[in-house]
Amino acid sequence: MSQNDSFLDRQIALLIKNAPKDGATPGAVNLVASVLKAIANRLRHLNYFVLQDRYGGWLLTTLSNRESPDIEKTVVYAYCSRTVANLECLKLASRDIECMEYGIIDILFRLIGLKQVDSLIVFDHPTNAQQGTEIARQDLEKLCEKQIKRVKFSHRKLQEMKDSTLC
Repeated sequence: MSQNDSFLDRQIALLIKNAPKDGATPGAVNLVASVLKAIANRLRHLNYFVLQDRYGGWLLTTLSNRESPDIEKTVVYAYCSRTVANLECLKLASRDIECMEYGIIDILFRLIGLKQVDSLIVFDHPTNAQQGTEIARQDLEKLCEKQIKRVKFSHRKLQEMKDSTLC
């Protein structure tokens, strides 16, 4: 196991530990952990900085398509460097916006629930806040749904095997 895998496993464990004790969220995190970890492993950093308001709401940015200005999408930016995130924050000239550091697993899990967000744009290079990696929320959600179905199918098959051996 690589050091990154170990660190991502700790992020997953922390996310499960801090999840609401509602009987569903910790289990949901556990079910989709492999999907979150696979996506996180494609990125260059384990932690990113996100701009947010003082209440913890992430700053949403609406982008327009250059060829079709009527096509828009809402994104959240995640920066690999506090310096770059602070520079972007300064450009906004707002005292209500700050940059906060999050583990990539936490960011990806939160993204699933942000229905008003189309994508997360991850900037992996501290010298370039113009080109990032886009992670579409719907794609992430579909991957997680497939994983949940796979796990449920496996559990059902195991139960059927157990039941057939008891007869």
